[in-house]
Amino acid sequence: MYTKYFGFNEKPFTLTPNPRFIFLSKNHKEAFAHLLYGINNHYGFIELIGEVGTGKTTVLRTLLNQLNEENYRTALIVNPCLTGVELLRSICHEFGLDSASEYANDLLVEINKFLLQETAEGRTVVLVIDESQNLQPEVLEQIRLISNLETEDDKLIQIVLAGQPELSTLLERPELRQLNQRIAVRYRLKSMSTIETSAYIRHRMQVAGETGGVSFTLFAYRLIYLYTRGVPRMINILCDRSLLVGYGDERRRITGGIVTRAIRELLNVPQGKRLSVAFTALFAVVITMVALFFVFSAMKPGKQNSESNSSPGSSVVTVITSAHTPKPVDRSKPTPSPAQTRPTDPRFLELQRELLSIEQNQAQMLAFNAIAAGWGTPPINIFKGGLTGQSMFSQFAANRDLRVTVFKGTLDEVIRFDIPFIVLTRVVGKLDAYCIGVTSVTSDTVSISPPLFSKSTLSKNDLNLISAGTYYLVWQNSGQIPSNIKYGDKRYEVRALQQLLKQAGRYKGPIDGDYSSATAKAVNDFQHSLGIPQNEAVDELTLAALVKYQTNKKAPSISAPGDQK
Repeated sequence: MYTKYFGFNEKPFTLTPNPRFIFLSKNHKEAFAHLLYGINNHYGFIELIGEVGTGKTTVLRTLLNQLNEENYRTALIVNPCLTGVELLRSICHEFGLDSASEYANDLLVEINKFLLQETAEGRTVVLVIDESQNLQPEVLEQIRLISNLETEDDKLIQIVLAGQPELSTLLERPELRQLNQRIAVRYRLKSMSTIETSAYIRHRMQVAGETGGVSFTLFAYRLIYLYTRGVPRMINILCDRSLLVGYGDERRRITGGIVTRAIRELLNVPQGKRLSVAFTALFAVVITMVALFFVFSAMKPGKQNSESNSSPGSSVVTVITSAHTPKPVDRSKPTPSPAQTRPTDPRFLELQRELLSIEQNQAQMLAFNAIAAGWGTPPINIFKGGLTGQSMFSQFAANRDLRVTVFKGTLDEVIRFDIPFIVLTRVVGKLDAYCIGVTSVTSDTVSISPPLFSKSTLSKNDLNLISAGTYYLVWQNSGQIPSNIKYGDKRYEVRALQQLLKQAGRYKGPIDGDYSSATAKAVNDFQHSLGIPQNEAVDELTLAALVKYQTNKKAPSISAPGDQK
């Protein structure tokens, strides 16, 4: 109903778990890390607890998407209201085994043969049971018997029990003490913070295609958090209703008043009737908190000028890493104006006129959308301006699970990364320099967006002529590898790094999660091969260069098939 009015491609706040809308808060990431740690270390049993609507299914879907078929075999049971035999048959069915037998022993034999075969081939078998609080004690005991299938050295199957807090109570029953004692990794998922709630709302709207057609005020964000307490499902319900109220009032700015009306409708409180005393008291607390927020914000010295470019609550935190440290500006010398630094080459002037004939915001949107298409993320449909350059592209990318990393060098050097990139030009517009997206490269030409001279290709010589030497690499960190790994670290993310280095032909050691001297040498060798500054730490530029070697999600390449190495 309101999607077209606000500029969405689809409804942003649906209750169905869509993988494209996945937003991982700090707690969700920690839960994911605990699950992956328990699985990769073969602890056998792992427990994930969370209240209704806190995002357990989101974490489980993220986990299963990360476990590639080359190294893992997975099964997900979403209907645990089964007898012991029915559960065994469901497990066999999920793993593609013979599930016709009605006897538990026959089914256990099939499962055991399967586990031994997969272990022999080097794969880890993972069984995930959602809504485990609904399991009967005798069924849980059957699950414990499955975990008894092991060798002298290792557990043959990793079992994740996910459920509501009632699961913990169930496992504390005396008859289940043997199972409870075997759970080595536990994590209780909490709701999101107020800052994460705001980021979650913006993330879902951006994924749905919105880029300026609607906005929430800071007070609206605070009120949504107060009512929902950071529970994703409740946030979706309230935001959906708030957008509906805003649509009915023909308002594109969702205020605290609109959110209050949405809450009234959800609570079925008639207009004119007062809310409950408890909610009125909480409402007063929110007003006080918001007032204090603005008071203390006004008292902070030296606020960044960039804050004036974005509305409250709309900031997106993204790390931008430059390949080189910029030299300090010598204030003793006059800074030349853009007109003085522009070349007078007739071809440059011709290219400049062509770029300036395109509306600048439109040019930036076309450049980013060309890159986003390669990654399979939704395009920007509406952009009202305000942010430019790094800040703008970082916001676009962050809401599409992408990253932007700055590289400074030559065109030939950035092409070696073999992923799409955006070129910052020396053509200066009203707000900032124009940008051009590059999606493919041949020996003499590049495919660009926006088109110039009604053509989607440009010669390398022309692009070199207008390039300012600054490029934005747009990439996706699907392995969730942090950019602060250092020598001596032992963590599960290092395994993903080692796998990428192995794919790049720079690492031949074990995939063990140990950032040892062998791993550090492989990183240095890889950095040297691309001309990246060498260091023991893994920075964003190195991760961006490694993205082409991902196996779980194919990165778009800018090279012609015959040119790829």
